[in-house]
Amino acid sequence: MEFVVNLDKAVLRSLVISFNTSSTAKVGFESTGSAKGGVCATAGVDYVAVTNTQVTIPAGSSAGRLTVEVCPDAVFEPNESLKLNWTSPGSAGGVVTGTIINDDAGGLNGTGATTLLGGLSAFGRDANPLTNAASDGALGFWFDKSNSGCVIDKVTGLTWQKLPVPGVTMKYDDLAAYVTSVKGAAPCAFSDWRVPTVNELLSLMDASKTTGNPVNADYMNVAADAMTDKFWTIESRAVQGGGVAADAWQLDASNGAAVSYVEKNKVLGVRLVRGGTVAAPVCNNDDGRFNDFNDGTIDDRVTGLMWKTCPEGYAYSGGACTAAAGSKVAFTANADVVPQLAAANAAKASGYSDWRIPTKNELASLVSRACSGAAIDSKFVLGAGNLNFVTATLDADAPTTRVWGISFEEGSIGPNSLSDSFKLRLVRAGQ
Repeated sequence: MEFVVNLDKAVLRSLVISFNTSSTAKVGFESTGSAKGGVCATAGVDYVAVTNTQVTIPAGSSAGRLTVEVCPDAVFEPNESLKLNWTSPGSAGGVVTGTIINDDAGGLNGTGATTLLGGLSAFGRDANPLTNAASDGALGFWFDKSNSGCVIDKVTGLTWQKLPVPGVTMKYDDLAAYVTSVKGAAPCAFSDWRVPTVNELLSLMDASKTTGNPVNADYMNVAADAMTDKFWTIESRAVQGGGVAADAWQLDASNGAAVSYVEKNKVLGVRLVRGGTVAAPVCNNDDGRFNDFNDGTIDDRVTGLMWKTCPEGYAYSGGACTAAAGSKVAFTANADVVPQLAAANAAKASGYSDWRIPTKNELASLVSRACSGAAIDSKFVLGAGNLNFVTATLDADAPTTRVWGISFEEGSIGPNSLSDSFKLRLVRAGQ
């Protein structure tokens, strides 16, 4: 990682610049999005820490480079930042920030949307030029289509079945037999195909495209790969008290990738996937995915995101979220949400000033459809009343009037009016 120093003119005699590195984390926390300094031989270290290092800009030159060595690894991590502190004779010096970009499979794909709610700027793979170049897939997507029988998502690490022509449709109870037949055929020499989860299907969807074919164009090998109808996911609707669910969750590509449950005797399309790690859905499964810092923030080790424990309008104290008398806990997307975000950052809520309104895919990653009554891990507080939460992703069909929302009552995803009332949960870090 190089920090380039450019002077306004060449120096007459050599100039010494001293620098060192430091963490962007809160004191006492190894927090999400903050790189860890040390030596590369130590597990978890992201860069070689620099202390009291000097670089000399020679006489007659007007530029110099301050270099920090980044440690290579093969493990998904969110983008992580570090501080570089510098001084030079006659100058008070300063602090600059460098970011290490994740280059390993894992985490979340982009959404494709570069214009967000309230004119907010896109974040992560959809906006970073290092992950949004034409060679890397438009709008942050990155698909390898070199094999005509399947497509590899280089971001998530998933491999997708190319849609058969004509497309395959069936009832939910016929999925198991279909998966067995595809495994036997071993397309692309793989025999571990399965029905995708809701979030896996969402990872293919481009929120900047209008309904009718929301699949990102880079994904498709041919026009037949377009997903223009309703597709099964493997997730059944949660049943209170247990038992066999009569409904399962679908993604409706004809409605901009809305997610809802339908009766299992309906006939829908299916597209298989392989790769990734999908455990049997268990409500509030203590699998180590979520790390509660007990300071109002929760770290998601799967996505690399950090979330506020409480929705906006609730105060965190002593492990609990409380809505103070008269505090606002519901917000209209077209008037209240962006000012509330600005207020949280101005106040450095939970110690951070880089909070964001989550995208559709980011917020969807928290949905746990194995839970009935509140489709989210119990570490997160939802608050009383309306469980519809707003995202930053506008509905491409009506960007001036509709925004995508997610109901944590059961896990449905759909476009809502900008004038509707939502709860708001903020996020930071990620890709």
